[in-house]
Amino acid sequence: MHGPGYGPPQPRPSGAGAIVLRVLFALLPLLSIGMLSWTALLRLAIVTRRGVHWALFWVQLAVFVFFFTFIVAAPDENDWRMNVGMIGQLALAVATTAYFLYADIRHAAQAPFVVHPFGQYGAPAGYGPPHLPGTRIPGTTAPQFGPYVNPYADTPVPSAPPAPVPPHAPAAPRIEQVRAELDELSQYLRKGTEGEAR
Repeated sequence: MHGPGYGPPQPRPSGAGAIVLRVLFALLPLLSIGMLSWTALLRLAIVTRRGVHWALFWVQLAVFVFFFTFIVAAPDENDWRMNVGMIGQLALAVATTAYFLYADIRHAAQAPFVVHPFGQYGAPAGYGPPHLPGTRIPGTTAPQFGPYVNPYADTPVPSAPPAPVPPHAPAAPRIEQVRAELDELSQYLRKGTEGEAR
């Protein structure tokens, strides 16, 4: 029921990489004469994860199939159905490219959305210490919400006592040997500096 919360924000493509992808997906509908116009809106829907963009993708795909059936139903290239289908495909390609550029540039200009799971307490985004419902962070006071008086608003929460320091474990024999050698060396150096001082 309780998951780890929101993860750290995912890295976005670098400036040059994002521009190359934007140009590629903007040119794809135009260069394919509308046949691949659905790719730009599919990328936009995947990147932004907005329901509106997914709905536009499906509507655009339906309009593409509608005009494509005109092209397929035409007996020759001089038929009126071929003209209607090609004009519709080209108009769809231009409209898709224009909307893709508008929405993608607007999405890239917005700051990444970061949710702070600890809200006003100022904890960093990403994974932090576990915070169970009904518990509070030590050293804070209870916040007050709404027009109702909170009887616990001015009651400070006592912080936890410091953890006891464990006694020193016996040192390993090698450490004791090194310590003894260092003591001998320091005594030898002290004798040498006392002899020079005289």
